[in-house]
Amino acid sequence: MIAADFLVFSTILSAAWCNGMKIYAPKTLNATSGSCLLIPCRFEISTEKEKYLDLSPEVTWRRGSLWSLYNTEAFTNAHREKEPLIKVVGDLRKKNCTSVMMNLTSQHSDRYFFRFSSEGFSVTETTAVQINVSDSLAEPYVIVPGLREGEVGNLTCTVPAPCPSNSPNVTWDPAFGGNITQWTQLNADGTQNVSAILNFVPSFHHHELKVNCVSIHLLDRQDKPLLSHKTIILNVEYPPKETQISVTGSVWLGNNVTLTCQSNAHPPAVHRWFMKKDGIVEEVGASRVLSFTATHNNSGEYICEAQNLHGAGNSTILQITVPGISFTVFLAVLALFSLLLFALPIVLIYRRCKKPHRSETNQDQDIYANVSKATKTHQLQSNTYETKETCTVNPESTFKKNLSYEDIYANC
Repeated sequence: MIAADFLVFSTILSAAWCNGMKIYAPKTLNATSGSCLLIPCRFEISTEKEKYLDLSPEVTWRRGSLWSLYNTEAFTNAHREKEPLIKVVGDLRKKNCTSVMMNLTSQHSDRYFFRFSSEGFSVTETTAVQINVSDSLAEPYVIVPGLREGEVGNLTCTVPAPCPSNSPNVTWDPAFGGNITQWTQLNADGTQNVSAILNFVPSFHHHELKVNCVSIHLLDRQDKPLLSHKTIILNVEYPPKETQISVTGSVWLGNNVTLTCQSNAHPPAVHRWFMKKDGIVEEVGASRVLSFTATHNNSGEYICEAQNLHGAGNSTILQITVPGISFTVFLAVLALFSLLLFALPIVLIYRRCKKPHRSETNQDQDIYANVSKATKTHQLQSNTYETKETCTVNPESTFKKNLSYEDIYANC
């Protein structure tokens, strides 16, 4: 509940003297259907009229749409039912006229005028307080500071708390392993807010992740609670991570080679290239991409450095060795070698297949020669046998004359 003595209003939304009274109240207040609304209010009264504070003072709030009907016979109970139930919770004797409207609906949206009455004295404020009653909740107000990896960050989510008896519950989802603190703040104009502060240590994994501020409002009626939420995308700054080099093109003499440095950094990193050769390190480029036509001078160890305002990160060493021949010459040598390597087995197979063929032919010729010789011998033996049957041959003379079977056969 609001204390009897308000803080001095930094923004006076309604303040006017009327017949010895000056009223302080906000010009506009927003409420939710099914809930209540706190109307911060205080007043000042002239010294000669302070006596009326002890004579059973009352405060009411009259609807602007019914203004012309008040204090007339036309104002009926039907009109009275259109007025919200209002309860004064402030101490009028201490000039605190804070009031609470209960069981509000969207039909209660209107201008409301402050009226003070006591025995022998009454006054109605001519400047109204605009009351807006909505069936939905307003979006939470979120404050997100600059977030840096490794440094504690605080996300603040704030929602209005127009009904003191049903203060909203505000939280963050997800909480990223941090702590959530909820507290109620009294504003200078007497209204209240509820804030939830998420305290956590961000890392580069949290960058561009979504986080929700969720507000749950309980209602006077037995309805389900009303929900409101706001989603934000985290923006976490961090030094370069996962710096590495990729190579495009074949590293051969005379070829175009492109080295690209890739890093994960926010804000984006700037890049520098270094080459180490014969123990000497020199800077060879200052951009994300390093391109060159390969020569022997390009052989060496390459390192890419990525750097932003939060730090730097180096890639692993990339060893580049440019061969002594170009890729075209290498292909020609490779083609010749492949041709020789392919032709040699063919020659060996050919020679192996040809040698057995010749041997088989010679064997066949020998077989045919032996068969022919055997046939001739058999024929001679047969002829000799026949000669013995038809011719008279003297073996002694035949031996002495050294005649052949052909001669013997010829003599018969």
